[in-house]
Amino acid sequence: MNKVDLETSVNHHIALSAIMIKRVFFKILSENELTITPEQWNVLYHLSESGGFTVGELSKLTFKDFANISRITQKLEVAGLIKKRRDDADKRVFKLFITDSGMAIIEQLHQCAFESTNIALKGIDADNREVMLKGLKQILINTDTFLK
Repeated sequence: MNKVDLETSVNHHIALSAIMIKRVFFKILSENELTITPEQWNVLYHLSESGGFTVGELSKLTFKDFANISRITQKLEVAGLIKKRRDDADKRVFKLFITDSGMAIIEQLHQCAFESTNIALKGIDADNREVMLKGLKQILINTDTFLK
């Protein structure tokens, strides 16, 4: 029988790291009096970089299920940070867009994300960061392929 040792398990350490990074980011957002969650930031980030997305497209981009993204976007819409509009090409489809209010806090959100990244990666040099990022991207590819 193969036994997993959590002290040497890559999966376990990735999961723990993700939890801790999210906590750090949430704390920094809170300290900056931003009532945005890390998940909401992810959606705002993608919308700020695009000409609008459907809920389904955001779901794929963020690796969140459709129901989760629907809840997240509803909260952002109520807060006035995003808006929903019918797609010009297909009137049956709604697309989400970041509002001026959403864009007004994007730079501050970027700074919070930058700060949390620096805290998480303190003591890891550029070469090791590159190797780590390459490995994590491969993990995403492997797991996404397995789930399809």
